[in-house]
This record gives sequence, C-alpha cells and structure tokens, in this order.
Amino acid sequence: MEKQQVIDAVVTALAALAVMVQVLLALLIVLSLVSLVVPSARNALVWLRDSFTGTELWFAWGIALVATLGSLFFSEFADFVPCRLCWFQRIAMYPLAIVLLVGALRRDVRAAVQYAFVLPILGAMVSIYHIWIELHPEDESAGCKVGGSCATKWIDEFGYVTIPTLALTAFAAIGAFLAFAWSRRAAAGER
Repeated sequence: MEKQQVIDAVVTALAALAVMVQVLLALLIVLSLVSLVVPSARNALVWLRDSFTGTELWFAWGIALVATLGSLFFSEFADFVPCRLCWFQRIAMYPLAIVLLVGALRRDVRAAVQYAFVLPILGAMVSIYHIWIELHPEDESAGCKVGGSCATKWIDEFGYVTIPTLALTAFAAIGAFLAFAWSRRAAAGER
C-alpha cells in the first residue's frame, strides 16, 4: 500500500467515525432538550447516562487518544503542516489523553472532571474559530499566516469534515462523557 493510499484510508475512517459521533451527539442534544419538557425523556436520558456507569472516563480517554494519535499521524506521517490554531487545539487535546487516563485508572471522576473539563471547552472554541477561518480565509490574521496557513484544508471529506471539524467532534464527545460522569456522580450524592 502506498503512502497516499494509507493517508486516504485513515482520513476516510476518521471522517466516517466523526460523522457517526456527530449523529449520536445530535441525538443526545435533542434528547436533552426534549427532556426539559417531557418527563419520560428525562428517564431515557438518565437510563442512557447510567448505561455508561463507570466507563465514561474510559470512553472520553479513548476519544482523546484517537484524536491525539490522529493529529500526530497527520503531521508526522502525512506531512500536513500544523497551523497555529492546530497547535492550540493540540494544546487542549494532548493533556486530556493523560488526565483522563489517570482519572480512569484511579476511578476518580471528581478529579478527572475538575482537571479536564475546561480543556474540551477551550479546544472546541478554537476549533469553531478555525472552521470559521477555513470558511472565510479573508478573516485570517497575520499570526495565522506564519508557518502553515490556518485557512488550508488538508482534508475535506463528505463536503465538510476537515481537521478542525474532527477536533470539534472529539472535544464535544469528550465533553458529553465528562458531563455524564459528573451528572452520575452528582446523582449519587458524591462530593
């Protein structure tokens, strides 16, 4: 298999995985909104949360690990030059792979969520801004033009899945699992 074929296969696999996660996140958002007015939907949301009991941090860590390895694959194997915003997203993602692993191994939801919760929020904000820059290259700042351009779309699968879209999906999914973990902990009355 040639290098470009490997890159294409990995890009397609990650993009397809991202689309599946986006669909699940959209369903979770709809269920959450419906649960605000329909009590039986709240029961379904609680059931869903409880179905992940004890594995939320492991799932969040798995997503962070795949995102970290994916970004390293893109820069080290595919030779995609990470832009400034890509680096900021990496700064938010890479520590998650460590913090969530330690939290999962120690089964310490409280510490894991407290140390990790801000990173997916900040990473998602950078990803959203990065997607904006990709869609509106004229808004790119001079700082983004140093090294790799932030407007460069190294991948573009299914008409919208780019590297910052992959990152945003990962940050959102990690945030959802952290919210499940915290909610379960709060429901159990843990401090």
